[in-house]
Amino acid sequence: MNWYRKRQKLYSNYHLYKIPYIYIDSPEKLKYARGGFITLDEFWTFVDSRASSSAKNKLVSDIILKSRKRDLTVTFTSQMLDMLDKRIRKIMDFTAYCILNQEETIGKVLIFRGGYPKEHMLLKQFMYRTPMVWKLYDTMEELSMNEGDETEPKIIFQESPEDPPKFFDTWEQADKFGEKFWEKEGKELLPMMFEFDVKER
Repeated sequence: MNWYRKRQKLYSNYHLYKIPYIYIDSPEKLKYARGGFITLDEFWTFVDSRASSSAKNKLVSDIILKSRKRDLTVTFTSQMLDMLDKRIRKIMDFTAYCILNQEETIGKVLIFRGGYPKEHMLLKQFMYRTPMVWKLYDTMEELSMNEGDETEPKIIFQESPEDPPKFFDTWEQADKFGEKFWEKEGKELLPMMFEFDVKER
């Protein structure tokens, strides 16, 4: 986990649980992102369906040009890789495919170099236990993206979908709260969290 292991800021356009994050509920709020890890679920589907061609081009260009200068790692999911903007695919460092076992208890992830993955470009593969991962977000959540909303994104910690979210003024406050939560409540979850390499199994 980029937050637990590396203490990186997390930005997400879907709700996360048990870890602090900055909620991005409109494409325009990406301009606030600095120094961290961005995870976007089906983001390009939203852009393709809502934004004009000029607005989409500007957004794509901004992400491409500014992510490295702002020390950002940007990841996103996509149902169809071929539909991604060519400029995005050309600058992608890697493509990851996830395959679940029949019981959906173990996920196997294949990581390929670049945005045009081929068998000979396989870099790494690892496995993870799905029960822990599924505690961190709602797989059935329907995203709500507000086009044109440029207000500063909220910093949130929420233990579960049933619990009210806690809001913080600074990332440092949220990070400290998350750290204390894991020291007290999260220890039993740690053995389920970390990936293990396929070749070691």
